[in-house]
Amino acid sequence: MSNNYHRLLKRQLKKIDLEDGTLDLIAPLLRQVDEAYKAYDCDLEQVENVLEKSSQELFQTNQQLKNSVESISGQLSKVAGNIKDVIFEMDLNGNWSYLNPAWRKLTGYKVKDCLGKPYYQFLKDDQGNDFKNFIDLKTPNFKTISKSFKSQIITGEYKWLDFSLKVIMSEDGNIEGYIGAIVDISKIKETELALIEAKEKESMANKAKDEFLTTMSHEIRTPLNAVIGISHLLLLENPKMEQMENLSTLKHSSEHLLCLVNDILDFNKIASGLLELEERDFSLNQVLNGLQSIFHNTAKEKDLRLLVKTDTALPKTFIGDSTRLSQILTNLVSNAIKFTEEGKVTVDIEAVEIANDYCVLEFIISDTGIGIPEDKRDKIFLSFAQANSDTTRKYGGTGLGLAICKRLLEIMDSELKLESQVGKGSTFSFKLKLQKSSKTDYQEDVDAFDAKSIHEQDNLKGARILVAEDNKVNIMVIEKFLSKWQVDFDIAENGLIALNKAMESTYDMILMDLQMPVMNGFEASKAIRDSNNPLNKVMPIYALSASTGMDIKNQLGEYGIDGLICKPFNPTELFKTLTSILQQKYIQ
Repeated sequence: MSNNYHRLLKRQLKKIDLEDGTLDLIAPLLRQVDEAYKAYDCDLEQVENVLEKSSQELFQTNQQLKNSVESISGQLSKVAGNIKDVIFEMDLNGNWSYLNPAWRKLTGYKVKDCLGKPYYQFLKDDQGNDFKNFIDLKTPNFKTISKSFKSQIITGEYKWLDFSLKVIMSEDGNIEGYIGAIVDISKIKETELALIEAKEKESMANKAKDEFLTTMSHEIRTPLNAVIGISHLLLLENPKMEQMENLSTLKHSSEHLLCLVNDILDFNKIASGLLELEERDFSLNQVLNGLQSIFHNTAKEKDLRLLVKTDTALPKTFIGDSTRLSQILTNLVSNAIKFTEEGKVTVDIEAVEIANDYCVLEFIISDTGIGIPEDKRDKIFLSFAQANSDTTRKYGGTGLGLAICKRLLEIMDSELKLESQVGKGSTFSFKLKLQKSSKTDYQEDVDAFDAKSIHEQDNLKGARILVAEDNKVNIMVIEKFLSKWQVDFDIAENGLIALNKAMESTYDMILMDLQMPVMNGFEASKAIRDSNNPLNKVMPIYALSASTGMDIKNQLGEYGIDGLICKPFNPTELFKTLTSILQQKYIQ
């Protein structure tokens, strides 16, 4: 046996102990096996070298990875430690498994004392009880949830917290735990509560303001009703020539005072956003004729010319709010006459654009008055402001007229423009887009009456009217007018008496004051409507009241009241209104 064989081959040959002759015979085979063993050893050595090298590289890579993980963990710990909000992890039972350092800053509890314990032990309600039923973790029906609440901290103080929670799902769809965050929203909540409180105070202040204006309106209008009514009565009773000037002055002064009250109430209504524009057919010529009749005598007294010019291409009728348009023009013309000592006031209406269904009109009101300095032009559009401090004393007024005009035009999608030169006059202008009316001509629903002869008309003769009124002077005024109009009327000094009279007798109409003793007008009207008499369910009931609060009109329908006639009333307008109501009743 050759001594050069591989050690493993020698070991095998020794075990089988073959004869030399046999060994010689298989020598070629043995040489091949020997070479195979030696080649195997060579390959094994090479593999061992590769494995050793790979093991060293793996160790180095593992060490680098370990260092990277430690570095990233350190960075994450620093990030988590510097986050102001609490970041947490909970197990399936709601026990804290991780809390960042912000937890101690927020609640005062040490993190190590809280880990492994239920979250609700450290979140307390206003009474200091645990929030045990805060979240159902046994059968959660949410993926994420967020709640805000007030919680007690370790010092006994309370903080508003925003608590958000998210479910951690495994690959097979099972819940493994929860992660979330807690944010201190105390400052935000304090601001929110302060805003709510401020809003409530503002609401209460607005309500108090409305109640004050309603009360003051009623208290001012009630005696004004007597003054205006009696001045009309005296002018109707053929006064002596020497009395005419005094009576006219009395009538003009009382109506001027009423305008001031209306200005304040109108501005309050506009500022509160409760003013609604009407959309109905009206004649522009009637608006302008009314404007001329109002200011003809005023301009004549100051020896001023009042000119109203219209474009000949204008249609006769439009659709819009003629009352508010008239109010704007009245304020502007009133100001123009007020601040003009000589010359003229001109109202010019021009058609800027005429389409098939609408027109754009430009209204230009110019005067030859005192003019407005350039540095005062913005001020005159402010509430309760005048160009100069002595304007109110010299010319009168509330300083609301232009502010009301400006606000009304803004509601109408327009703007009020001004051009002025001191000592030469001012020009106010605005444009309105008005829809054309399908009516070729427009007539008032009620025929016009001569103020001096309305008591001679028989439109209301024989009408049965119940008047509920508690003010003695107002009773005297309404009695005189109804008597002149040959109305068959009854007076009720409070709502209860009005209710009883409505149950005992049949009337064509009831005029109901709203503020009365024993039973007010609202309660009385509702009781009359709810009575068993079928006629009382359809009989016109109108509030004849000095109360003009912003919610009055909204309340009328709730109590079965058909409408509102404001005091003080113009006798001519009252006569026309009552006639219209009765005519409408008979038509129905």
